[in-house]
Amino acid sequence: MPARRHGTNGDGDVPAVARMLDLVEFLAGSDRPYGINELARALRLPVNSVFRILNCLQARGFVESPAPAAGFQLGTGFFSLGMRLHARFDLRRRARPRLEALARETGETVQLHVPDGRDLLVLDVAAPPAPFFLQVVPGTRLEYHAGAFGKAILAFLPEAEALRRLPRRLPAFTPNTITDARALCAELTTVRETGLAYDREERVTGVYCIGAPVFDVNGAAVAGLGVTGLVSRFDAGSRKRFEREVLACADEVARDIGYRGDRYQRFRPAGAAAPSKPAPARGRPGMHPRRPPLDLTTQGKRKEIGT
Repeated sequence: MPARRHGTNGDGDVPAVARMLDLVEFLAGSDRPYGINELARALRLPVNSVFRILNCLQARGFVESPAPAAGFQLGTGFFSLGMRLHARFDLRRRARPRLEALARETGETVQLHVPDGRDLLVLDVAAPPAPFFLQVVPGTRLEYHAGAFGKAILAFLPEAEALRRLPRRLPAFTPNTITDARALCAELTTVRETGLAYDREERVTGVYCIGAPVFDVNGAAVAGLGVTGLVSRFDAGSRKRFEREVLACADEVARDIGYRGDRYQRFRPAGAAAPSKPAPARGRPGMHPRRPPLDLTTQGKRKEIGT
């Protein structure tokens, strides 16, 4: 019986992509390799189309042939992608109790963000046991430069990777958004020293965030987490308490996913700049003793960012 083909008749479909997904789904449900002609018959596709799709997928490691003339099966490329997704959802599962505890302790909304290409993905949100709180929708995609959680991740990425995640021009969302690359570099230097990042009404007027990075078993910053609330609730006393609790939560989540370093013990939150105002356009002085600041304004592609 011919295999059912999905998603090839709806509005906005891309036929080549739909055919590739039909083929991938078919192989994913099979327990043996299939030849080109077999796939063409099963999927009711032209043999030449199946041949081109398989060539493309094989070149990228997404299908493989276990032996000459043995047909094709899904390859290790899909396994690698699956492991990445598993790690992301495992992070969410392990972090959830910590996020809920932080929401109870602070009385504020707690968020967990992860990198997703050039965007940040809101992976999870924990609401406090309070009659009034800010609601954030999981699955939302955001920019890195205008939020505490994005800055917490950017500060610990290799320079080239950080550049790839930023747009050519840093868009403004409020009058407080940092749109100057030099000012952003200076702020990221401070984040590396303190372990704390801030959103000082930079994405939404009246909303304030404190964030910290989450490191994985390899010491890479794989997420940012922290608290979100109305700026009126973040006075000097509560802010210091929130900073300590956010760092402690990030440390606990990092250790839950295998981190064994001492970065959280070496952070110096007492030296963090007062967050009542956004970073000045010319940035702030100060260099991290172990690592130079990101340079987003020099030659090549970097010259375009924020200019």
